[in-house]
Amino acid sequence: MLPWGERENGFTDDEIRLVIEFIRQLGGNVQAQPDPKPKIWATGDAALGGALFASNCSGCHGKNAVGGDGPALSNKVFIASVTDTFLVETIRRGRAGTVMQGFGNPSPIRKVLTQAEIESIVVYLRSLNPK
Repeated sequence: MLPWGERENGFTDDEIRLVIEFIRQLGGNVQAQPDPKPKIWATGDAALGGALFASNCSGCHGKNAVGGDGPALSNKVFIASVTDTFLVETIRRGRAGTVMQGFGNPSPIRKVLTQAEIESIVVYLRSLNPK
């Protein structure tokens, strides 16, 4: 996405604020709920998670999660910013407005992943960027 405020014919600061205000209103009156779990809590087997990632996720997210049709999940900034709850729920539920379907829902084209399998994928993703 181009930086709208820093180019010829870009948005003014006031126009950018109006766009942000409009986008925020699209969500309705949704209240954020704090996550009672720590940021990193998933347990699992990174090797199993890697195998599950390769067979279920790499077609879109690329080998070693470097990106493809889907975003790069091995991105250091991304993986440092998200919680395990976010990752687990995204894998389980999918992402609305994208082709990412949840692996917690039965489908004729993909298997349902168990909670333990999903957590193993999360552990694998975190292992790609050790601290």
